[in-house]
Formats: sequence, structure tokens, C-alpha cells
Amino acid sequence: MKPSKTDARRALRDAIQAELDAVERVAAMARDEVSSAETQQEGKYDTRATEASYLARGQAWRVAALRRLRAWFDLPAPPVDEPGVIAVGSLARLSRDGHDTLVLLVPAGGATTELHGEVLRGISPQAPLGAALLGLETADVFEVQTPGGVHRWEVAAVDA
Repeated sequence: MKPSKTDARRALRDAIQAELDAVERVAAMARDEVSSAETQQEGKYDTRATEASYLARGQAWRVAALRRLRAWFDLPAPPVDEPGVIAVGSLARLSRDGHDTLVLLVPAGGATTELHGEVLRGISPQAPLGAALLGLETADVFEVQTPGGVHRWEVAAVDA
């Protein structure tokens, strides 16, 4: 079954919601830790409360980022400016070394889930792969520099 953009958006939104639920639980635990009697400073070199507050702040930022991304999925799919051209909101099938990857370009962050037995990755334009995809069309070949070296990809299909 060929995955649709609607199915891809729904699957990634569900994955992001699950991650958001988990991160919210961890964030609540981190907030509780900040005010816990066990983390109160016992001496001038005791930094448990400070470290707990850093963790709580980082978790709060992650919760905010996931909420923004989830909200994007709750909006109607963005209009297509140029059919067949990859933009934020496009679903693309990429091919590299005989293996396909299904990618949905999202505005920020990202996630990975399964859709109809395939791995679906949400990629943002801030990621090297996402930046390289913007403006490409079916049959375009492009390269991305990664820590593992340069990878050459082909755009096998686009559902803009």
C-alpha cells in the first residue's frame, strides 16, 4: 500500500504525541526533584538542586518544542505552491544504495515511526538532509555531508 501524505502526517503526529506524553512525565518528575528535600543544598559544593533545575529547564524546552510541532500537525496540510517540488509538508521517497526512505518534511524537530511496514522519518529543513531536499523534484540526485561521510540520494517520488 502506497503511504499517503495524510497517513504520514497522522502517524508522525501520533508518534510526537506519544513522545510528548513521555517527556511531560519526565519534566514533572524533574520539577518535583528541584523542590525535593533530598536535593536541598547540604554544603557549598553540593550542586544537586542546581543540576535538577537545569534538567527541569531542558525538559520544559523539549515539551514546548514538541507542543509546537504537534500543533503544526493539527493544522490543515499546508497549500502546495509548486506541485512535485519538495517543501515543508511534502512526503518524499528517497533512494540510496538500493534502499528507500520515506521522509515527511516538517517545520522543526523531527520524529521517526512506522507506516504500513516502512520507516517514516520527520525531517526539518534545519537538518542537513532536510535542507538539501528543499526545492528538489522526482529523479533529482543530491548529496548530503554527514558525520559518516557524503551520502548520495535520489528523489524517487514526491507527494507535495
